[in-house]
Amino acid sequence: MPEALWLRALHVADARGLLPANRSRLTPGEIAAEVARRGEDRLGRLVDGWYYPASYGRVRGVLSDEEASRLVAALEEELALAKIAPAEIALPAVQNLPAHRETDCELCGFPLTPSPWEHGA
Repeated sequence: MPEALWLRALHVADARGLLPANRSRLTPGEIAAEVARRGEDRLGRLVDGWYYPASYGRVRGVLSDEEASRLVAALEEELALAKIAPAEIALPAVQNLPAHRETDCELCGFPLTPSPWEHGA
């Protein structure tokens, strides 16, 4: 279980662009430290409080299996919300130019000069 949960956490960090390029040569602790420098400290809590104790010490760390699962689920949920949010932002409707343009200004009544596209340019 530790490896699968760790890989899920790495997937989220990678999708958010937080992983260093040389990650294959780094330990989980080094990866977590680099990710923390980039603004996300929860990977460090996962590594120190759960992954290392569960993987290498075969003991319970500060975080239980359930707490570690919730932490990774929260990271995944934030990533999913970040992917959905931009799609929900409504783009302003593009207004087509009117086929017929007024010849006088609506505010002052001054005659308007034709635009280049009305000249056929």
